[in-house]
Amino acid sequence: MWQRLLREPLYRGPRLLPGEVQRVQDMSLSLEFSRSKLVCRACRAPLAPSPRSSGHAPLSCASCGAQHACRRWPSSIPIAGLDLGAILLGEDAEAAAEGAEAAAEAGEAATEGAAPPACAQCSAALDEGALVAGCEGCGAVPHGAKQSSRAARPPAPVTWLVASERLAPISAHTAVVQEGLFDWREAPRVAPLDDGGFVLLALASGELPAARRIVDDVHERVALALEPDLRVRWLRRDRVSGPAGRQALGLSCEGERIVLYAGEGHEVLDAATGASLEKHATSSAMVAALHGREARALGLHVRVDRGRIAVVQGDSAALPGAVLSRRGVKAVRRLPGGGLGVLSRHRGVRLDVVDPRGALRTFLINPRDGSLDGLAFSVSARGLVAVLYHRRVWVARPGEEELRPCLDGSADRVWRDSVLLAADDGVWLFESGSGARRYAPDGALLFDAEIYPRPKRRGPAQLAREPAQKRVDRARRHRLARTSKGEHELPEAARGEAARRAKWPLRALAWLLGRSALFALGLGLGTGA
Repeated sequence: MWQRLLREPLYRGPRLLPGEVQRVQDMSLSLEFSRSKLVCRACRAPLAPSPRSSGHAPLSCASCGAQHACRRWPSSIPIAGLDLGAILLGEDAEAAAEGAEAAAEAGEAATEGAAPPACAQCSAALDEGALVAGCEGCGAVPHGAKQSSRAARPPAPVTWLVASERLAPISAHTAVVQEGLFDWREAPRVAPLDDGGFVLLALASGELPAARRIVDDVHERVALALEPDLRVRWLRRDRVSGPAGRQALGLSCEGERIVLYAGEGHEVLDAATGASLEKHATSSAMVAALHGREARALGLHVRVDRGRIAVVQGDSAALPGAVLSRRGVKAVRRLPGGGLGVLSRHRGVRLDVVDPRGALRTFLINPRDGSLDGLAFSVSARGLVAVLYHRRVWVARPGEEELRPCLDGSADRVWRDSVLLAADDGVWLFESGSGARRYAPDGALLFDAEIYPRPKRRGPAQLAREPAQKRVDRARRHRLARTSKGEHELPEAARGEAARRAKWPLRALAWLLGRSALFALGLGLGTGA
């Protein structure tokens, strides 16, 4: 829970402007965070906690002498992205006093040589571990009077600070990422490069001229290559016509060449410059390579033949025997640097990763339903393995033989349309609506595209009158929205009333036609009689 709650504050905290407040929520807990200097709550004088402080020693204000609870971040709650030297300042004074009193009582008992407490159920001696895990004889867990939920629940929201060198202010204007770089309608296609960078292929969400939209359905297709530090290597923008689903079928990298697949054919680009080398019609072999049925890796040309790997061109001895004999092969992929990734289903779902030197690493995935639909994997140039399945992400660092959980579900912002890409320092997740984020293998947030506009820097006078100004602006926007909303934007009750007013002529006409039909039927029956 704390891992998810503190991921956003630890990343966005150094980038917040003075006076800016943001919020994150996990289930029933809500956390608001902002960036501020360490000052005394009584006199607002600066505080200077020692980075070597430990235990529950309070921090005194040099100006007024007020006491502030101060301790190191507890090592029992490791948080990804938070260093071990972080200081927790401003906890609830009563809770901190109880913790210090409990620690003092435990020290006095150990000094006096008092007998250890006994279990209330079986009278067995309890050690320190039994106070948490339970009695070894009967399994009962002792209950402490000061551990009740009513005493532990704070009466009001608690404000506390985390002080760390990693939370130093970072200017938002020093980022190397250009504005609008991660801007697309649907989740992009991605392919890793051999040098650690990657290529994106997406449809941009920029507006096109109205006259052009009326004549034909025109889209802007963007292909760009990024360096490992997110600097743009090259960028191509093309205007294409036709349905949106036919504009970006796929993307693959073959060392020095990049292949873009589209409805009208495929185009080969130079990985270093982005220059177009050739254009051809997309053949069945190219589609097979796009869907993992064929691959050129390890200097070989391999393909999936009846659930096994078949070497079309090259020496089969270059592949380990375990991969050659694997049954139920579903996909083969070329990995950065010329390695090979094999996804198969035989006694569970397996992923075989063969590096360019021929070394083999095998991972057992075991999806819940045994299906490979929606399963995606990616391997970085240095051997970091990432697997995405059922909105969960598993990661294995170079040299590790077991996948470890990294992200889990919507609480960690993993969606069904997320696209996975493994990098040397973590994993990328791309999704529809300009979403682009990078996470460390332990789950810490390293980069966020921040598609929402940041507030402008404000002066002290603007900050002082901000609440009143916000209320005025909110009321003005509300009035404008009420006068300019269309029928499809009105509330449900208003939409029902508008619909009734618009349909009364039709209802009157239907009533007249019904009456006329009954009158004509009556005349016909009377004439026949």
